[in-house]
Amino acid sequence: MIEIPGYNIKGEIGQGGMASVYLAVQSSLDRQVALKVMAPALAADPTFTRRFLQEARTLASLAHPNIVQVFDVGVTSNQQHYFSMQYLAGGDFLARVQRGILESELKAVLHGVAKALGYAHQRGYVHRDVAPGNILFDASDNPVLTDFGIALAASQATRITSTGLSVGTSHYMSPEQARGGDIDARSDLYSLGVLAYYGLVGKTPFDGADGFAVAYAHVFEPIPRLPDKVAHWQSLFDRALAKDPKDRFADVEDFMAGLDTIPVSSASAQDGATLKMKTLTETAPAAPARAAATVVNVRPEVLKRSTTPVAIPPKAQVRTSANAHPRGGAGTWVAILVLGLIGSGALGAYFWPRGSSPPPNAAVLTAPNARPTAPATTSPAASTTNPVVSNITPTGNPATAAPDTTVSTPPVPASPLSPDVATKPPVDDTPLSSAIASAGENSIPSLPETDTVAEAPAEVVDFPTVEDPVPKLVKLGRADLAAQRLTTPVGASALDRFKLALRIDSRDKGAKQGISDTARAYLTLGEKSYATGDLTQMSGNFARALEVAALVPEAKPVADDVVQRRASYAGPLLEDAKKASVSWDKDAAKLAYEKALTVDPNNAVAQEGLRKLPSIGSKGFVFRDALKDGSQGPDMVVLAGAKLAAGRYEVSRGEFRRYWNAAGSRQFGGKEPSCRDRESFFRSSRKRNWQNADIAQEDNHPVVCITADIAAGFAAWLGEQTGKRYRLLSSGEWEQLAREAPGGECRSANLADAAFNKLFESKAGSGCDDSFAATAPVGRFGAVGAGVYDIDGNVREWVHACGANAATCRDHLVRGRSWMSPADKEAVTFSDKLSADIASNTIGLRLARELDARK
Repeated sequence: MIEIPGYNIKGEIGQGGMASVYLAVQSSLDRQVALKVMAPALAADPTFTRRFLQEARTLASLAHPNIVQVFDVGVTSNQQHYFSMQYLAGGDFLARVQRGILESELKAVLHGVAKALGYAHQRGYVHRDVAPGNILFDASDNPVLTDFGIALAASQATRITSTGLSVGTSHYMSPEQARGGDIDARSDLYSLGVLAYYGLVGKTPFDGADGFAVAYAHVFEPIPRLPDKVAHWQSLFDRALAKDPKDRFADVEDFMAGLDTIPVSSASAQDGATLKMKTLTETAPAAPARAAATVVNVRPEVLKRSTTPVAIPPKAQVRTSANAHPRGGAGTWVAILVLGLIGSGALGAYFWPRGSSPPPNAAVLTAPNARPTAPATTSPAASTTNPVVSNITPTGNPATAAPDTTVSTPPVPASPLSPDVATKPPVDDTPLSSAIASAGENSIPSLPETDTVAEAPAEVVDFPTVEDPVPKLVKLGRADLAAQRLTTPVGASALDRFKLALRIDSRDKGAKQGISDTARAYLTLGEKSYATGDLTQMSGNFARALEVAALVPEAKPVADDVVQRRASYAGPLLEDAKKASVSWDKDAAKLAYEKALTVDPNNAVAQEGLRKLPSIGSKGFVFRDALKDGSQGPDMVVLAGAKLAAGRYEVSRGEFRRYWNAAGSRQFGGKEPSCRDRESFFRSSRKRNWQNADIAQEDNHPVVCITADIAAGFAAWLGEQTGKRYRLLSSGEWEQLAREAPGGECRSANLADAAFNKLFESKAGSGCDDSFAATAPVGRFGAVGAGVYDIDGNVREWVHACGANAATCRDHLVRGRSWMSPADKEAVTFSDKLSADIASNTIGLRLARELDARK
């Protein structure tokens, strides 16, 4: 048993010529993984380390629920190359079909595989080996595409495969793949169509005695007709298995659209009966040939017996006749037919199914003009009837092989534990490892002189032996951040790279910081949009910042900043909306509230403001009139009938000060009468006035020590400043409001209480305590009716005694109870007639404002 730091290995679950797969527990996260470890004999060869690393990198770059996940990649101190993957314990598609599968299940599997392929195609990869053994199932029974060992990167097409080379599993190859021609994503869709056919019928659509025959069938034989029971699938296969790629489905979305049009068979759905499939041992290969084997389309003379291994140059091409079809037409197939006659045993070794013995008549034939050679020297495990076919790695590097020497590989039983290549030994890897072990570097000569034309090998990207993808992803993400590629293009943006890095290593601080920085970049963009007045763009950027910040806890400070900025930017808009509302300007208020919600979508004040807009002008509507200097008048509330508004609160000292400084002191300064303390004639003093009432007061307390004339003067001034009709309430208007007052003590009104008794050494107050010995701030006690506060308690209020419009009226009344009124001795509707020049620190005022159709 091997040892890999950080992993507790439970046992081997699969073995191939290039690597072994172990079930292991990743110690740091206590999770089961499939650990793929490269064969030690191959670790010294850069060709194999590149290929091994390429598979890990490919999988690590593809973050999709239907593609096997790579968690970690590395190399130990003793040069054991490994990478850990998602552990898939649900078996493979081969076993699923063998036990029987419903059409609805088949469609679900095809959808999952198609989505995985579409995701890979968008990122420039062609899988090239879509076969049953490479479709595994996770614990939730979701299909997962595995084995990207020979996946083709579109940008490296000429380095991974060339004309004349065919790579893949023969029964699932597209025609162009079988010919060794150029391929693209439509080749995978052809293989997906073969997979669908196998799942439906229980065998592949094209078969033959050997790999050559199967390849020939893919290219030339017509698409088979389905049995009547499943004939409704025929249209899908007619497109998916078209010989010419341009006649197939254009892409994965097109394929899935075609798949969705196929109705599920009623017999299967209603009866619950599965489409029982013949096992592959009866009708098809036990397991399709492994993807990485390569057939080189060379002239028959090349396949001569030799006592030594032969190196096949990269990009080996066949020199065909002048009229040969450039895409592999009749001229090419003449050569292939000859190749089939001369080297059927060799081709059988490549195309023959995994786990099956070669056909009994397979034999090595030499070309008629070939020079005789000595018998090949083989190891005890070698088979002289099964010559090795040259192989190629995914990066395009040809591997050396002995055309006449093959080490037979015993079949490995299928295992439901396989996460990737666990139970499927690559056909190319075993003979390669044997060839390397038995042939020294200096024993590999060049090809003999033939008509074959060898091109110079394409330059191969010089990957390090092992490279941790996480730091590289973080570095790429940083570059994307600098270039403002925050979340687009998909798969090549800063966020995608950081997320992928975290998927590989969920603890990586660089990736977490990168996500936080991506969120802050959106915050910065939002601030720039706000500065230019583009609130819609600002809102979108802020929302994106929150979405990104939610991915990692480390980005919470960014989210907090977004919330703070939203509230800050919404504040002035809410103030504008409020001013417009109290001015009865519905349109301006609506616009301001909507802007506030654009800035801060969940702002409760803006939402409530919009909800209340229709109530403008109706009973309970609160507004303020604007003064000439741009300031706002006192809060007024519309009463029942919508013809009169009353002051929401008693006039405060702060509101009265504006009047006194602007006009009141000139009109009444020096003429102020004595102000009585607690309404006593004997406690009257000219030194006592509204600014110094001998009781504790602040600007939010009701103004006191004013006469009826001063109160009327304040109302007249306010009307002049606003252009509206302000006055004092009439006695009847006040009485109507007072009838709605509850008339309690302490809890509902500021009356004489325990605090009053203590301050003034009195016994007149009640035993309850409202915490105010004298006046309380306006609006502190409950509202009545439409929303008028302090109609009972706090201060008595001046009203007109002889009608609201009697300008010459000299009789004035004070109504209500004050802070010195005993609750058990005075009624809520208390009334007293006083002359216009009487003032007391228990008397204040409340305004009325007449309304009309124009407000």
